[in-house]
Amino acid sequence: MSFDQIVQTTHCPFAKPSRMGTAISVTGTDVEAGLREHRDTIEEFFASARERELDGMLLTFEDPELGATLPALTRLTRRFFEALCEIYPSVYIQDDPEPDETWYAMIGGERFFVVSFAPCYPEHSPRYNFGSPQTYFLLQPASTFERNAELIDRRRVRIQRAFKATGRPYDAELANLENDMFKSVMPIDPIDRPVRWWEDQATVTALTQVTALTQVAERPKVELRKAG
Repeated sequence: MSFDQIVQTTHCPFAKPSRMGTAISVTGTDVEAGLREHRDTIEEFFASARERELDGMLLTFEDPELGATLPALTRLTRRFFEALCEIYPSVYIQDDPEPDETWYAMIGGERFFVVSFAPCYPEHSPRYNFGSPQTYFLLQPASTFERNAELIDRRRVRIQRAFKATGRPYDAELANLENDMFKSVMPIDPIDRPVRWWEDQATVTALTQVTALTQVAERPKVELRKAG
């Protein structure tokens, strides 16, 4: 399933009419080189997103192993942000962050958020990607939330109920945390424990591997086919 199909399937009312920037892909496992290759495209998107009223940019990681398990997705997220820190001086990772502390990444003068959809997420997760072997990072500029703030407030409860009704409830408490670092990787179970992707990798793996191994055992196999 492509990301466009995921957008059409979601119960978020803002997804279908969203205006997207140029999509980019990283085809191999060298995440850092892939991001450096697209640095100008990423910066141009954020520099113009507010004026052009763009809602997001899709970054696709083609290698299926990068998001196959929760520890793999955690490592990918850490590599992603560490690469951005090297490319853009305005991006940094906090030391020992707290949920109520303000933190955000900024590129081209625009604050942004990261939402990931990966093969490791089961069917009951709002980050479920419907069998796609690819991992998607949706980069969203803060300006899209500012434009839609009033509408979001009016529909917040309705959106929560819609996701819950389909068996994919999302954690409103996690979504409302002040510190965006805690939102980049959504936990699987228990959903109320944030995934601390920025910590020592051995610690992160220990916290996530039990859930991840369970998901690998339960996840249906996906047959990979070449296009064309």
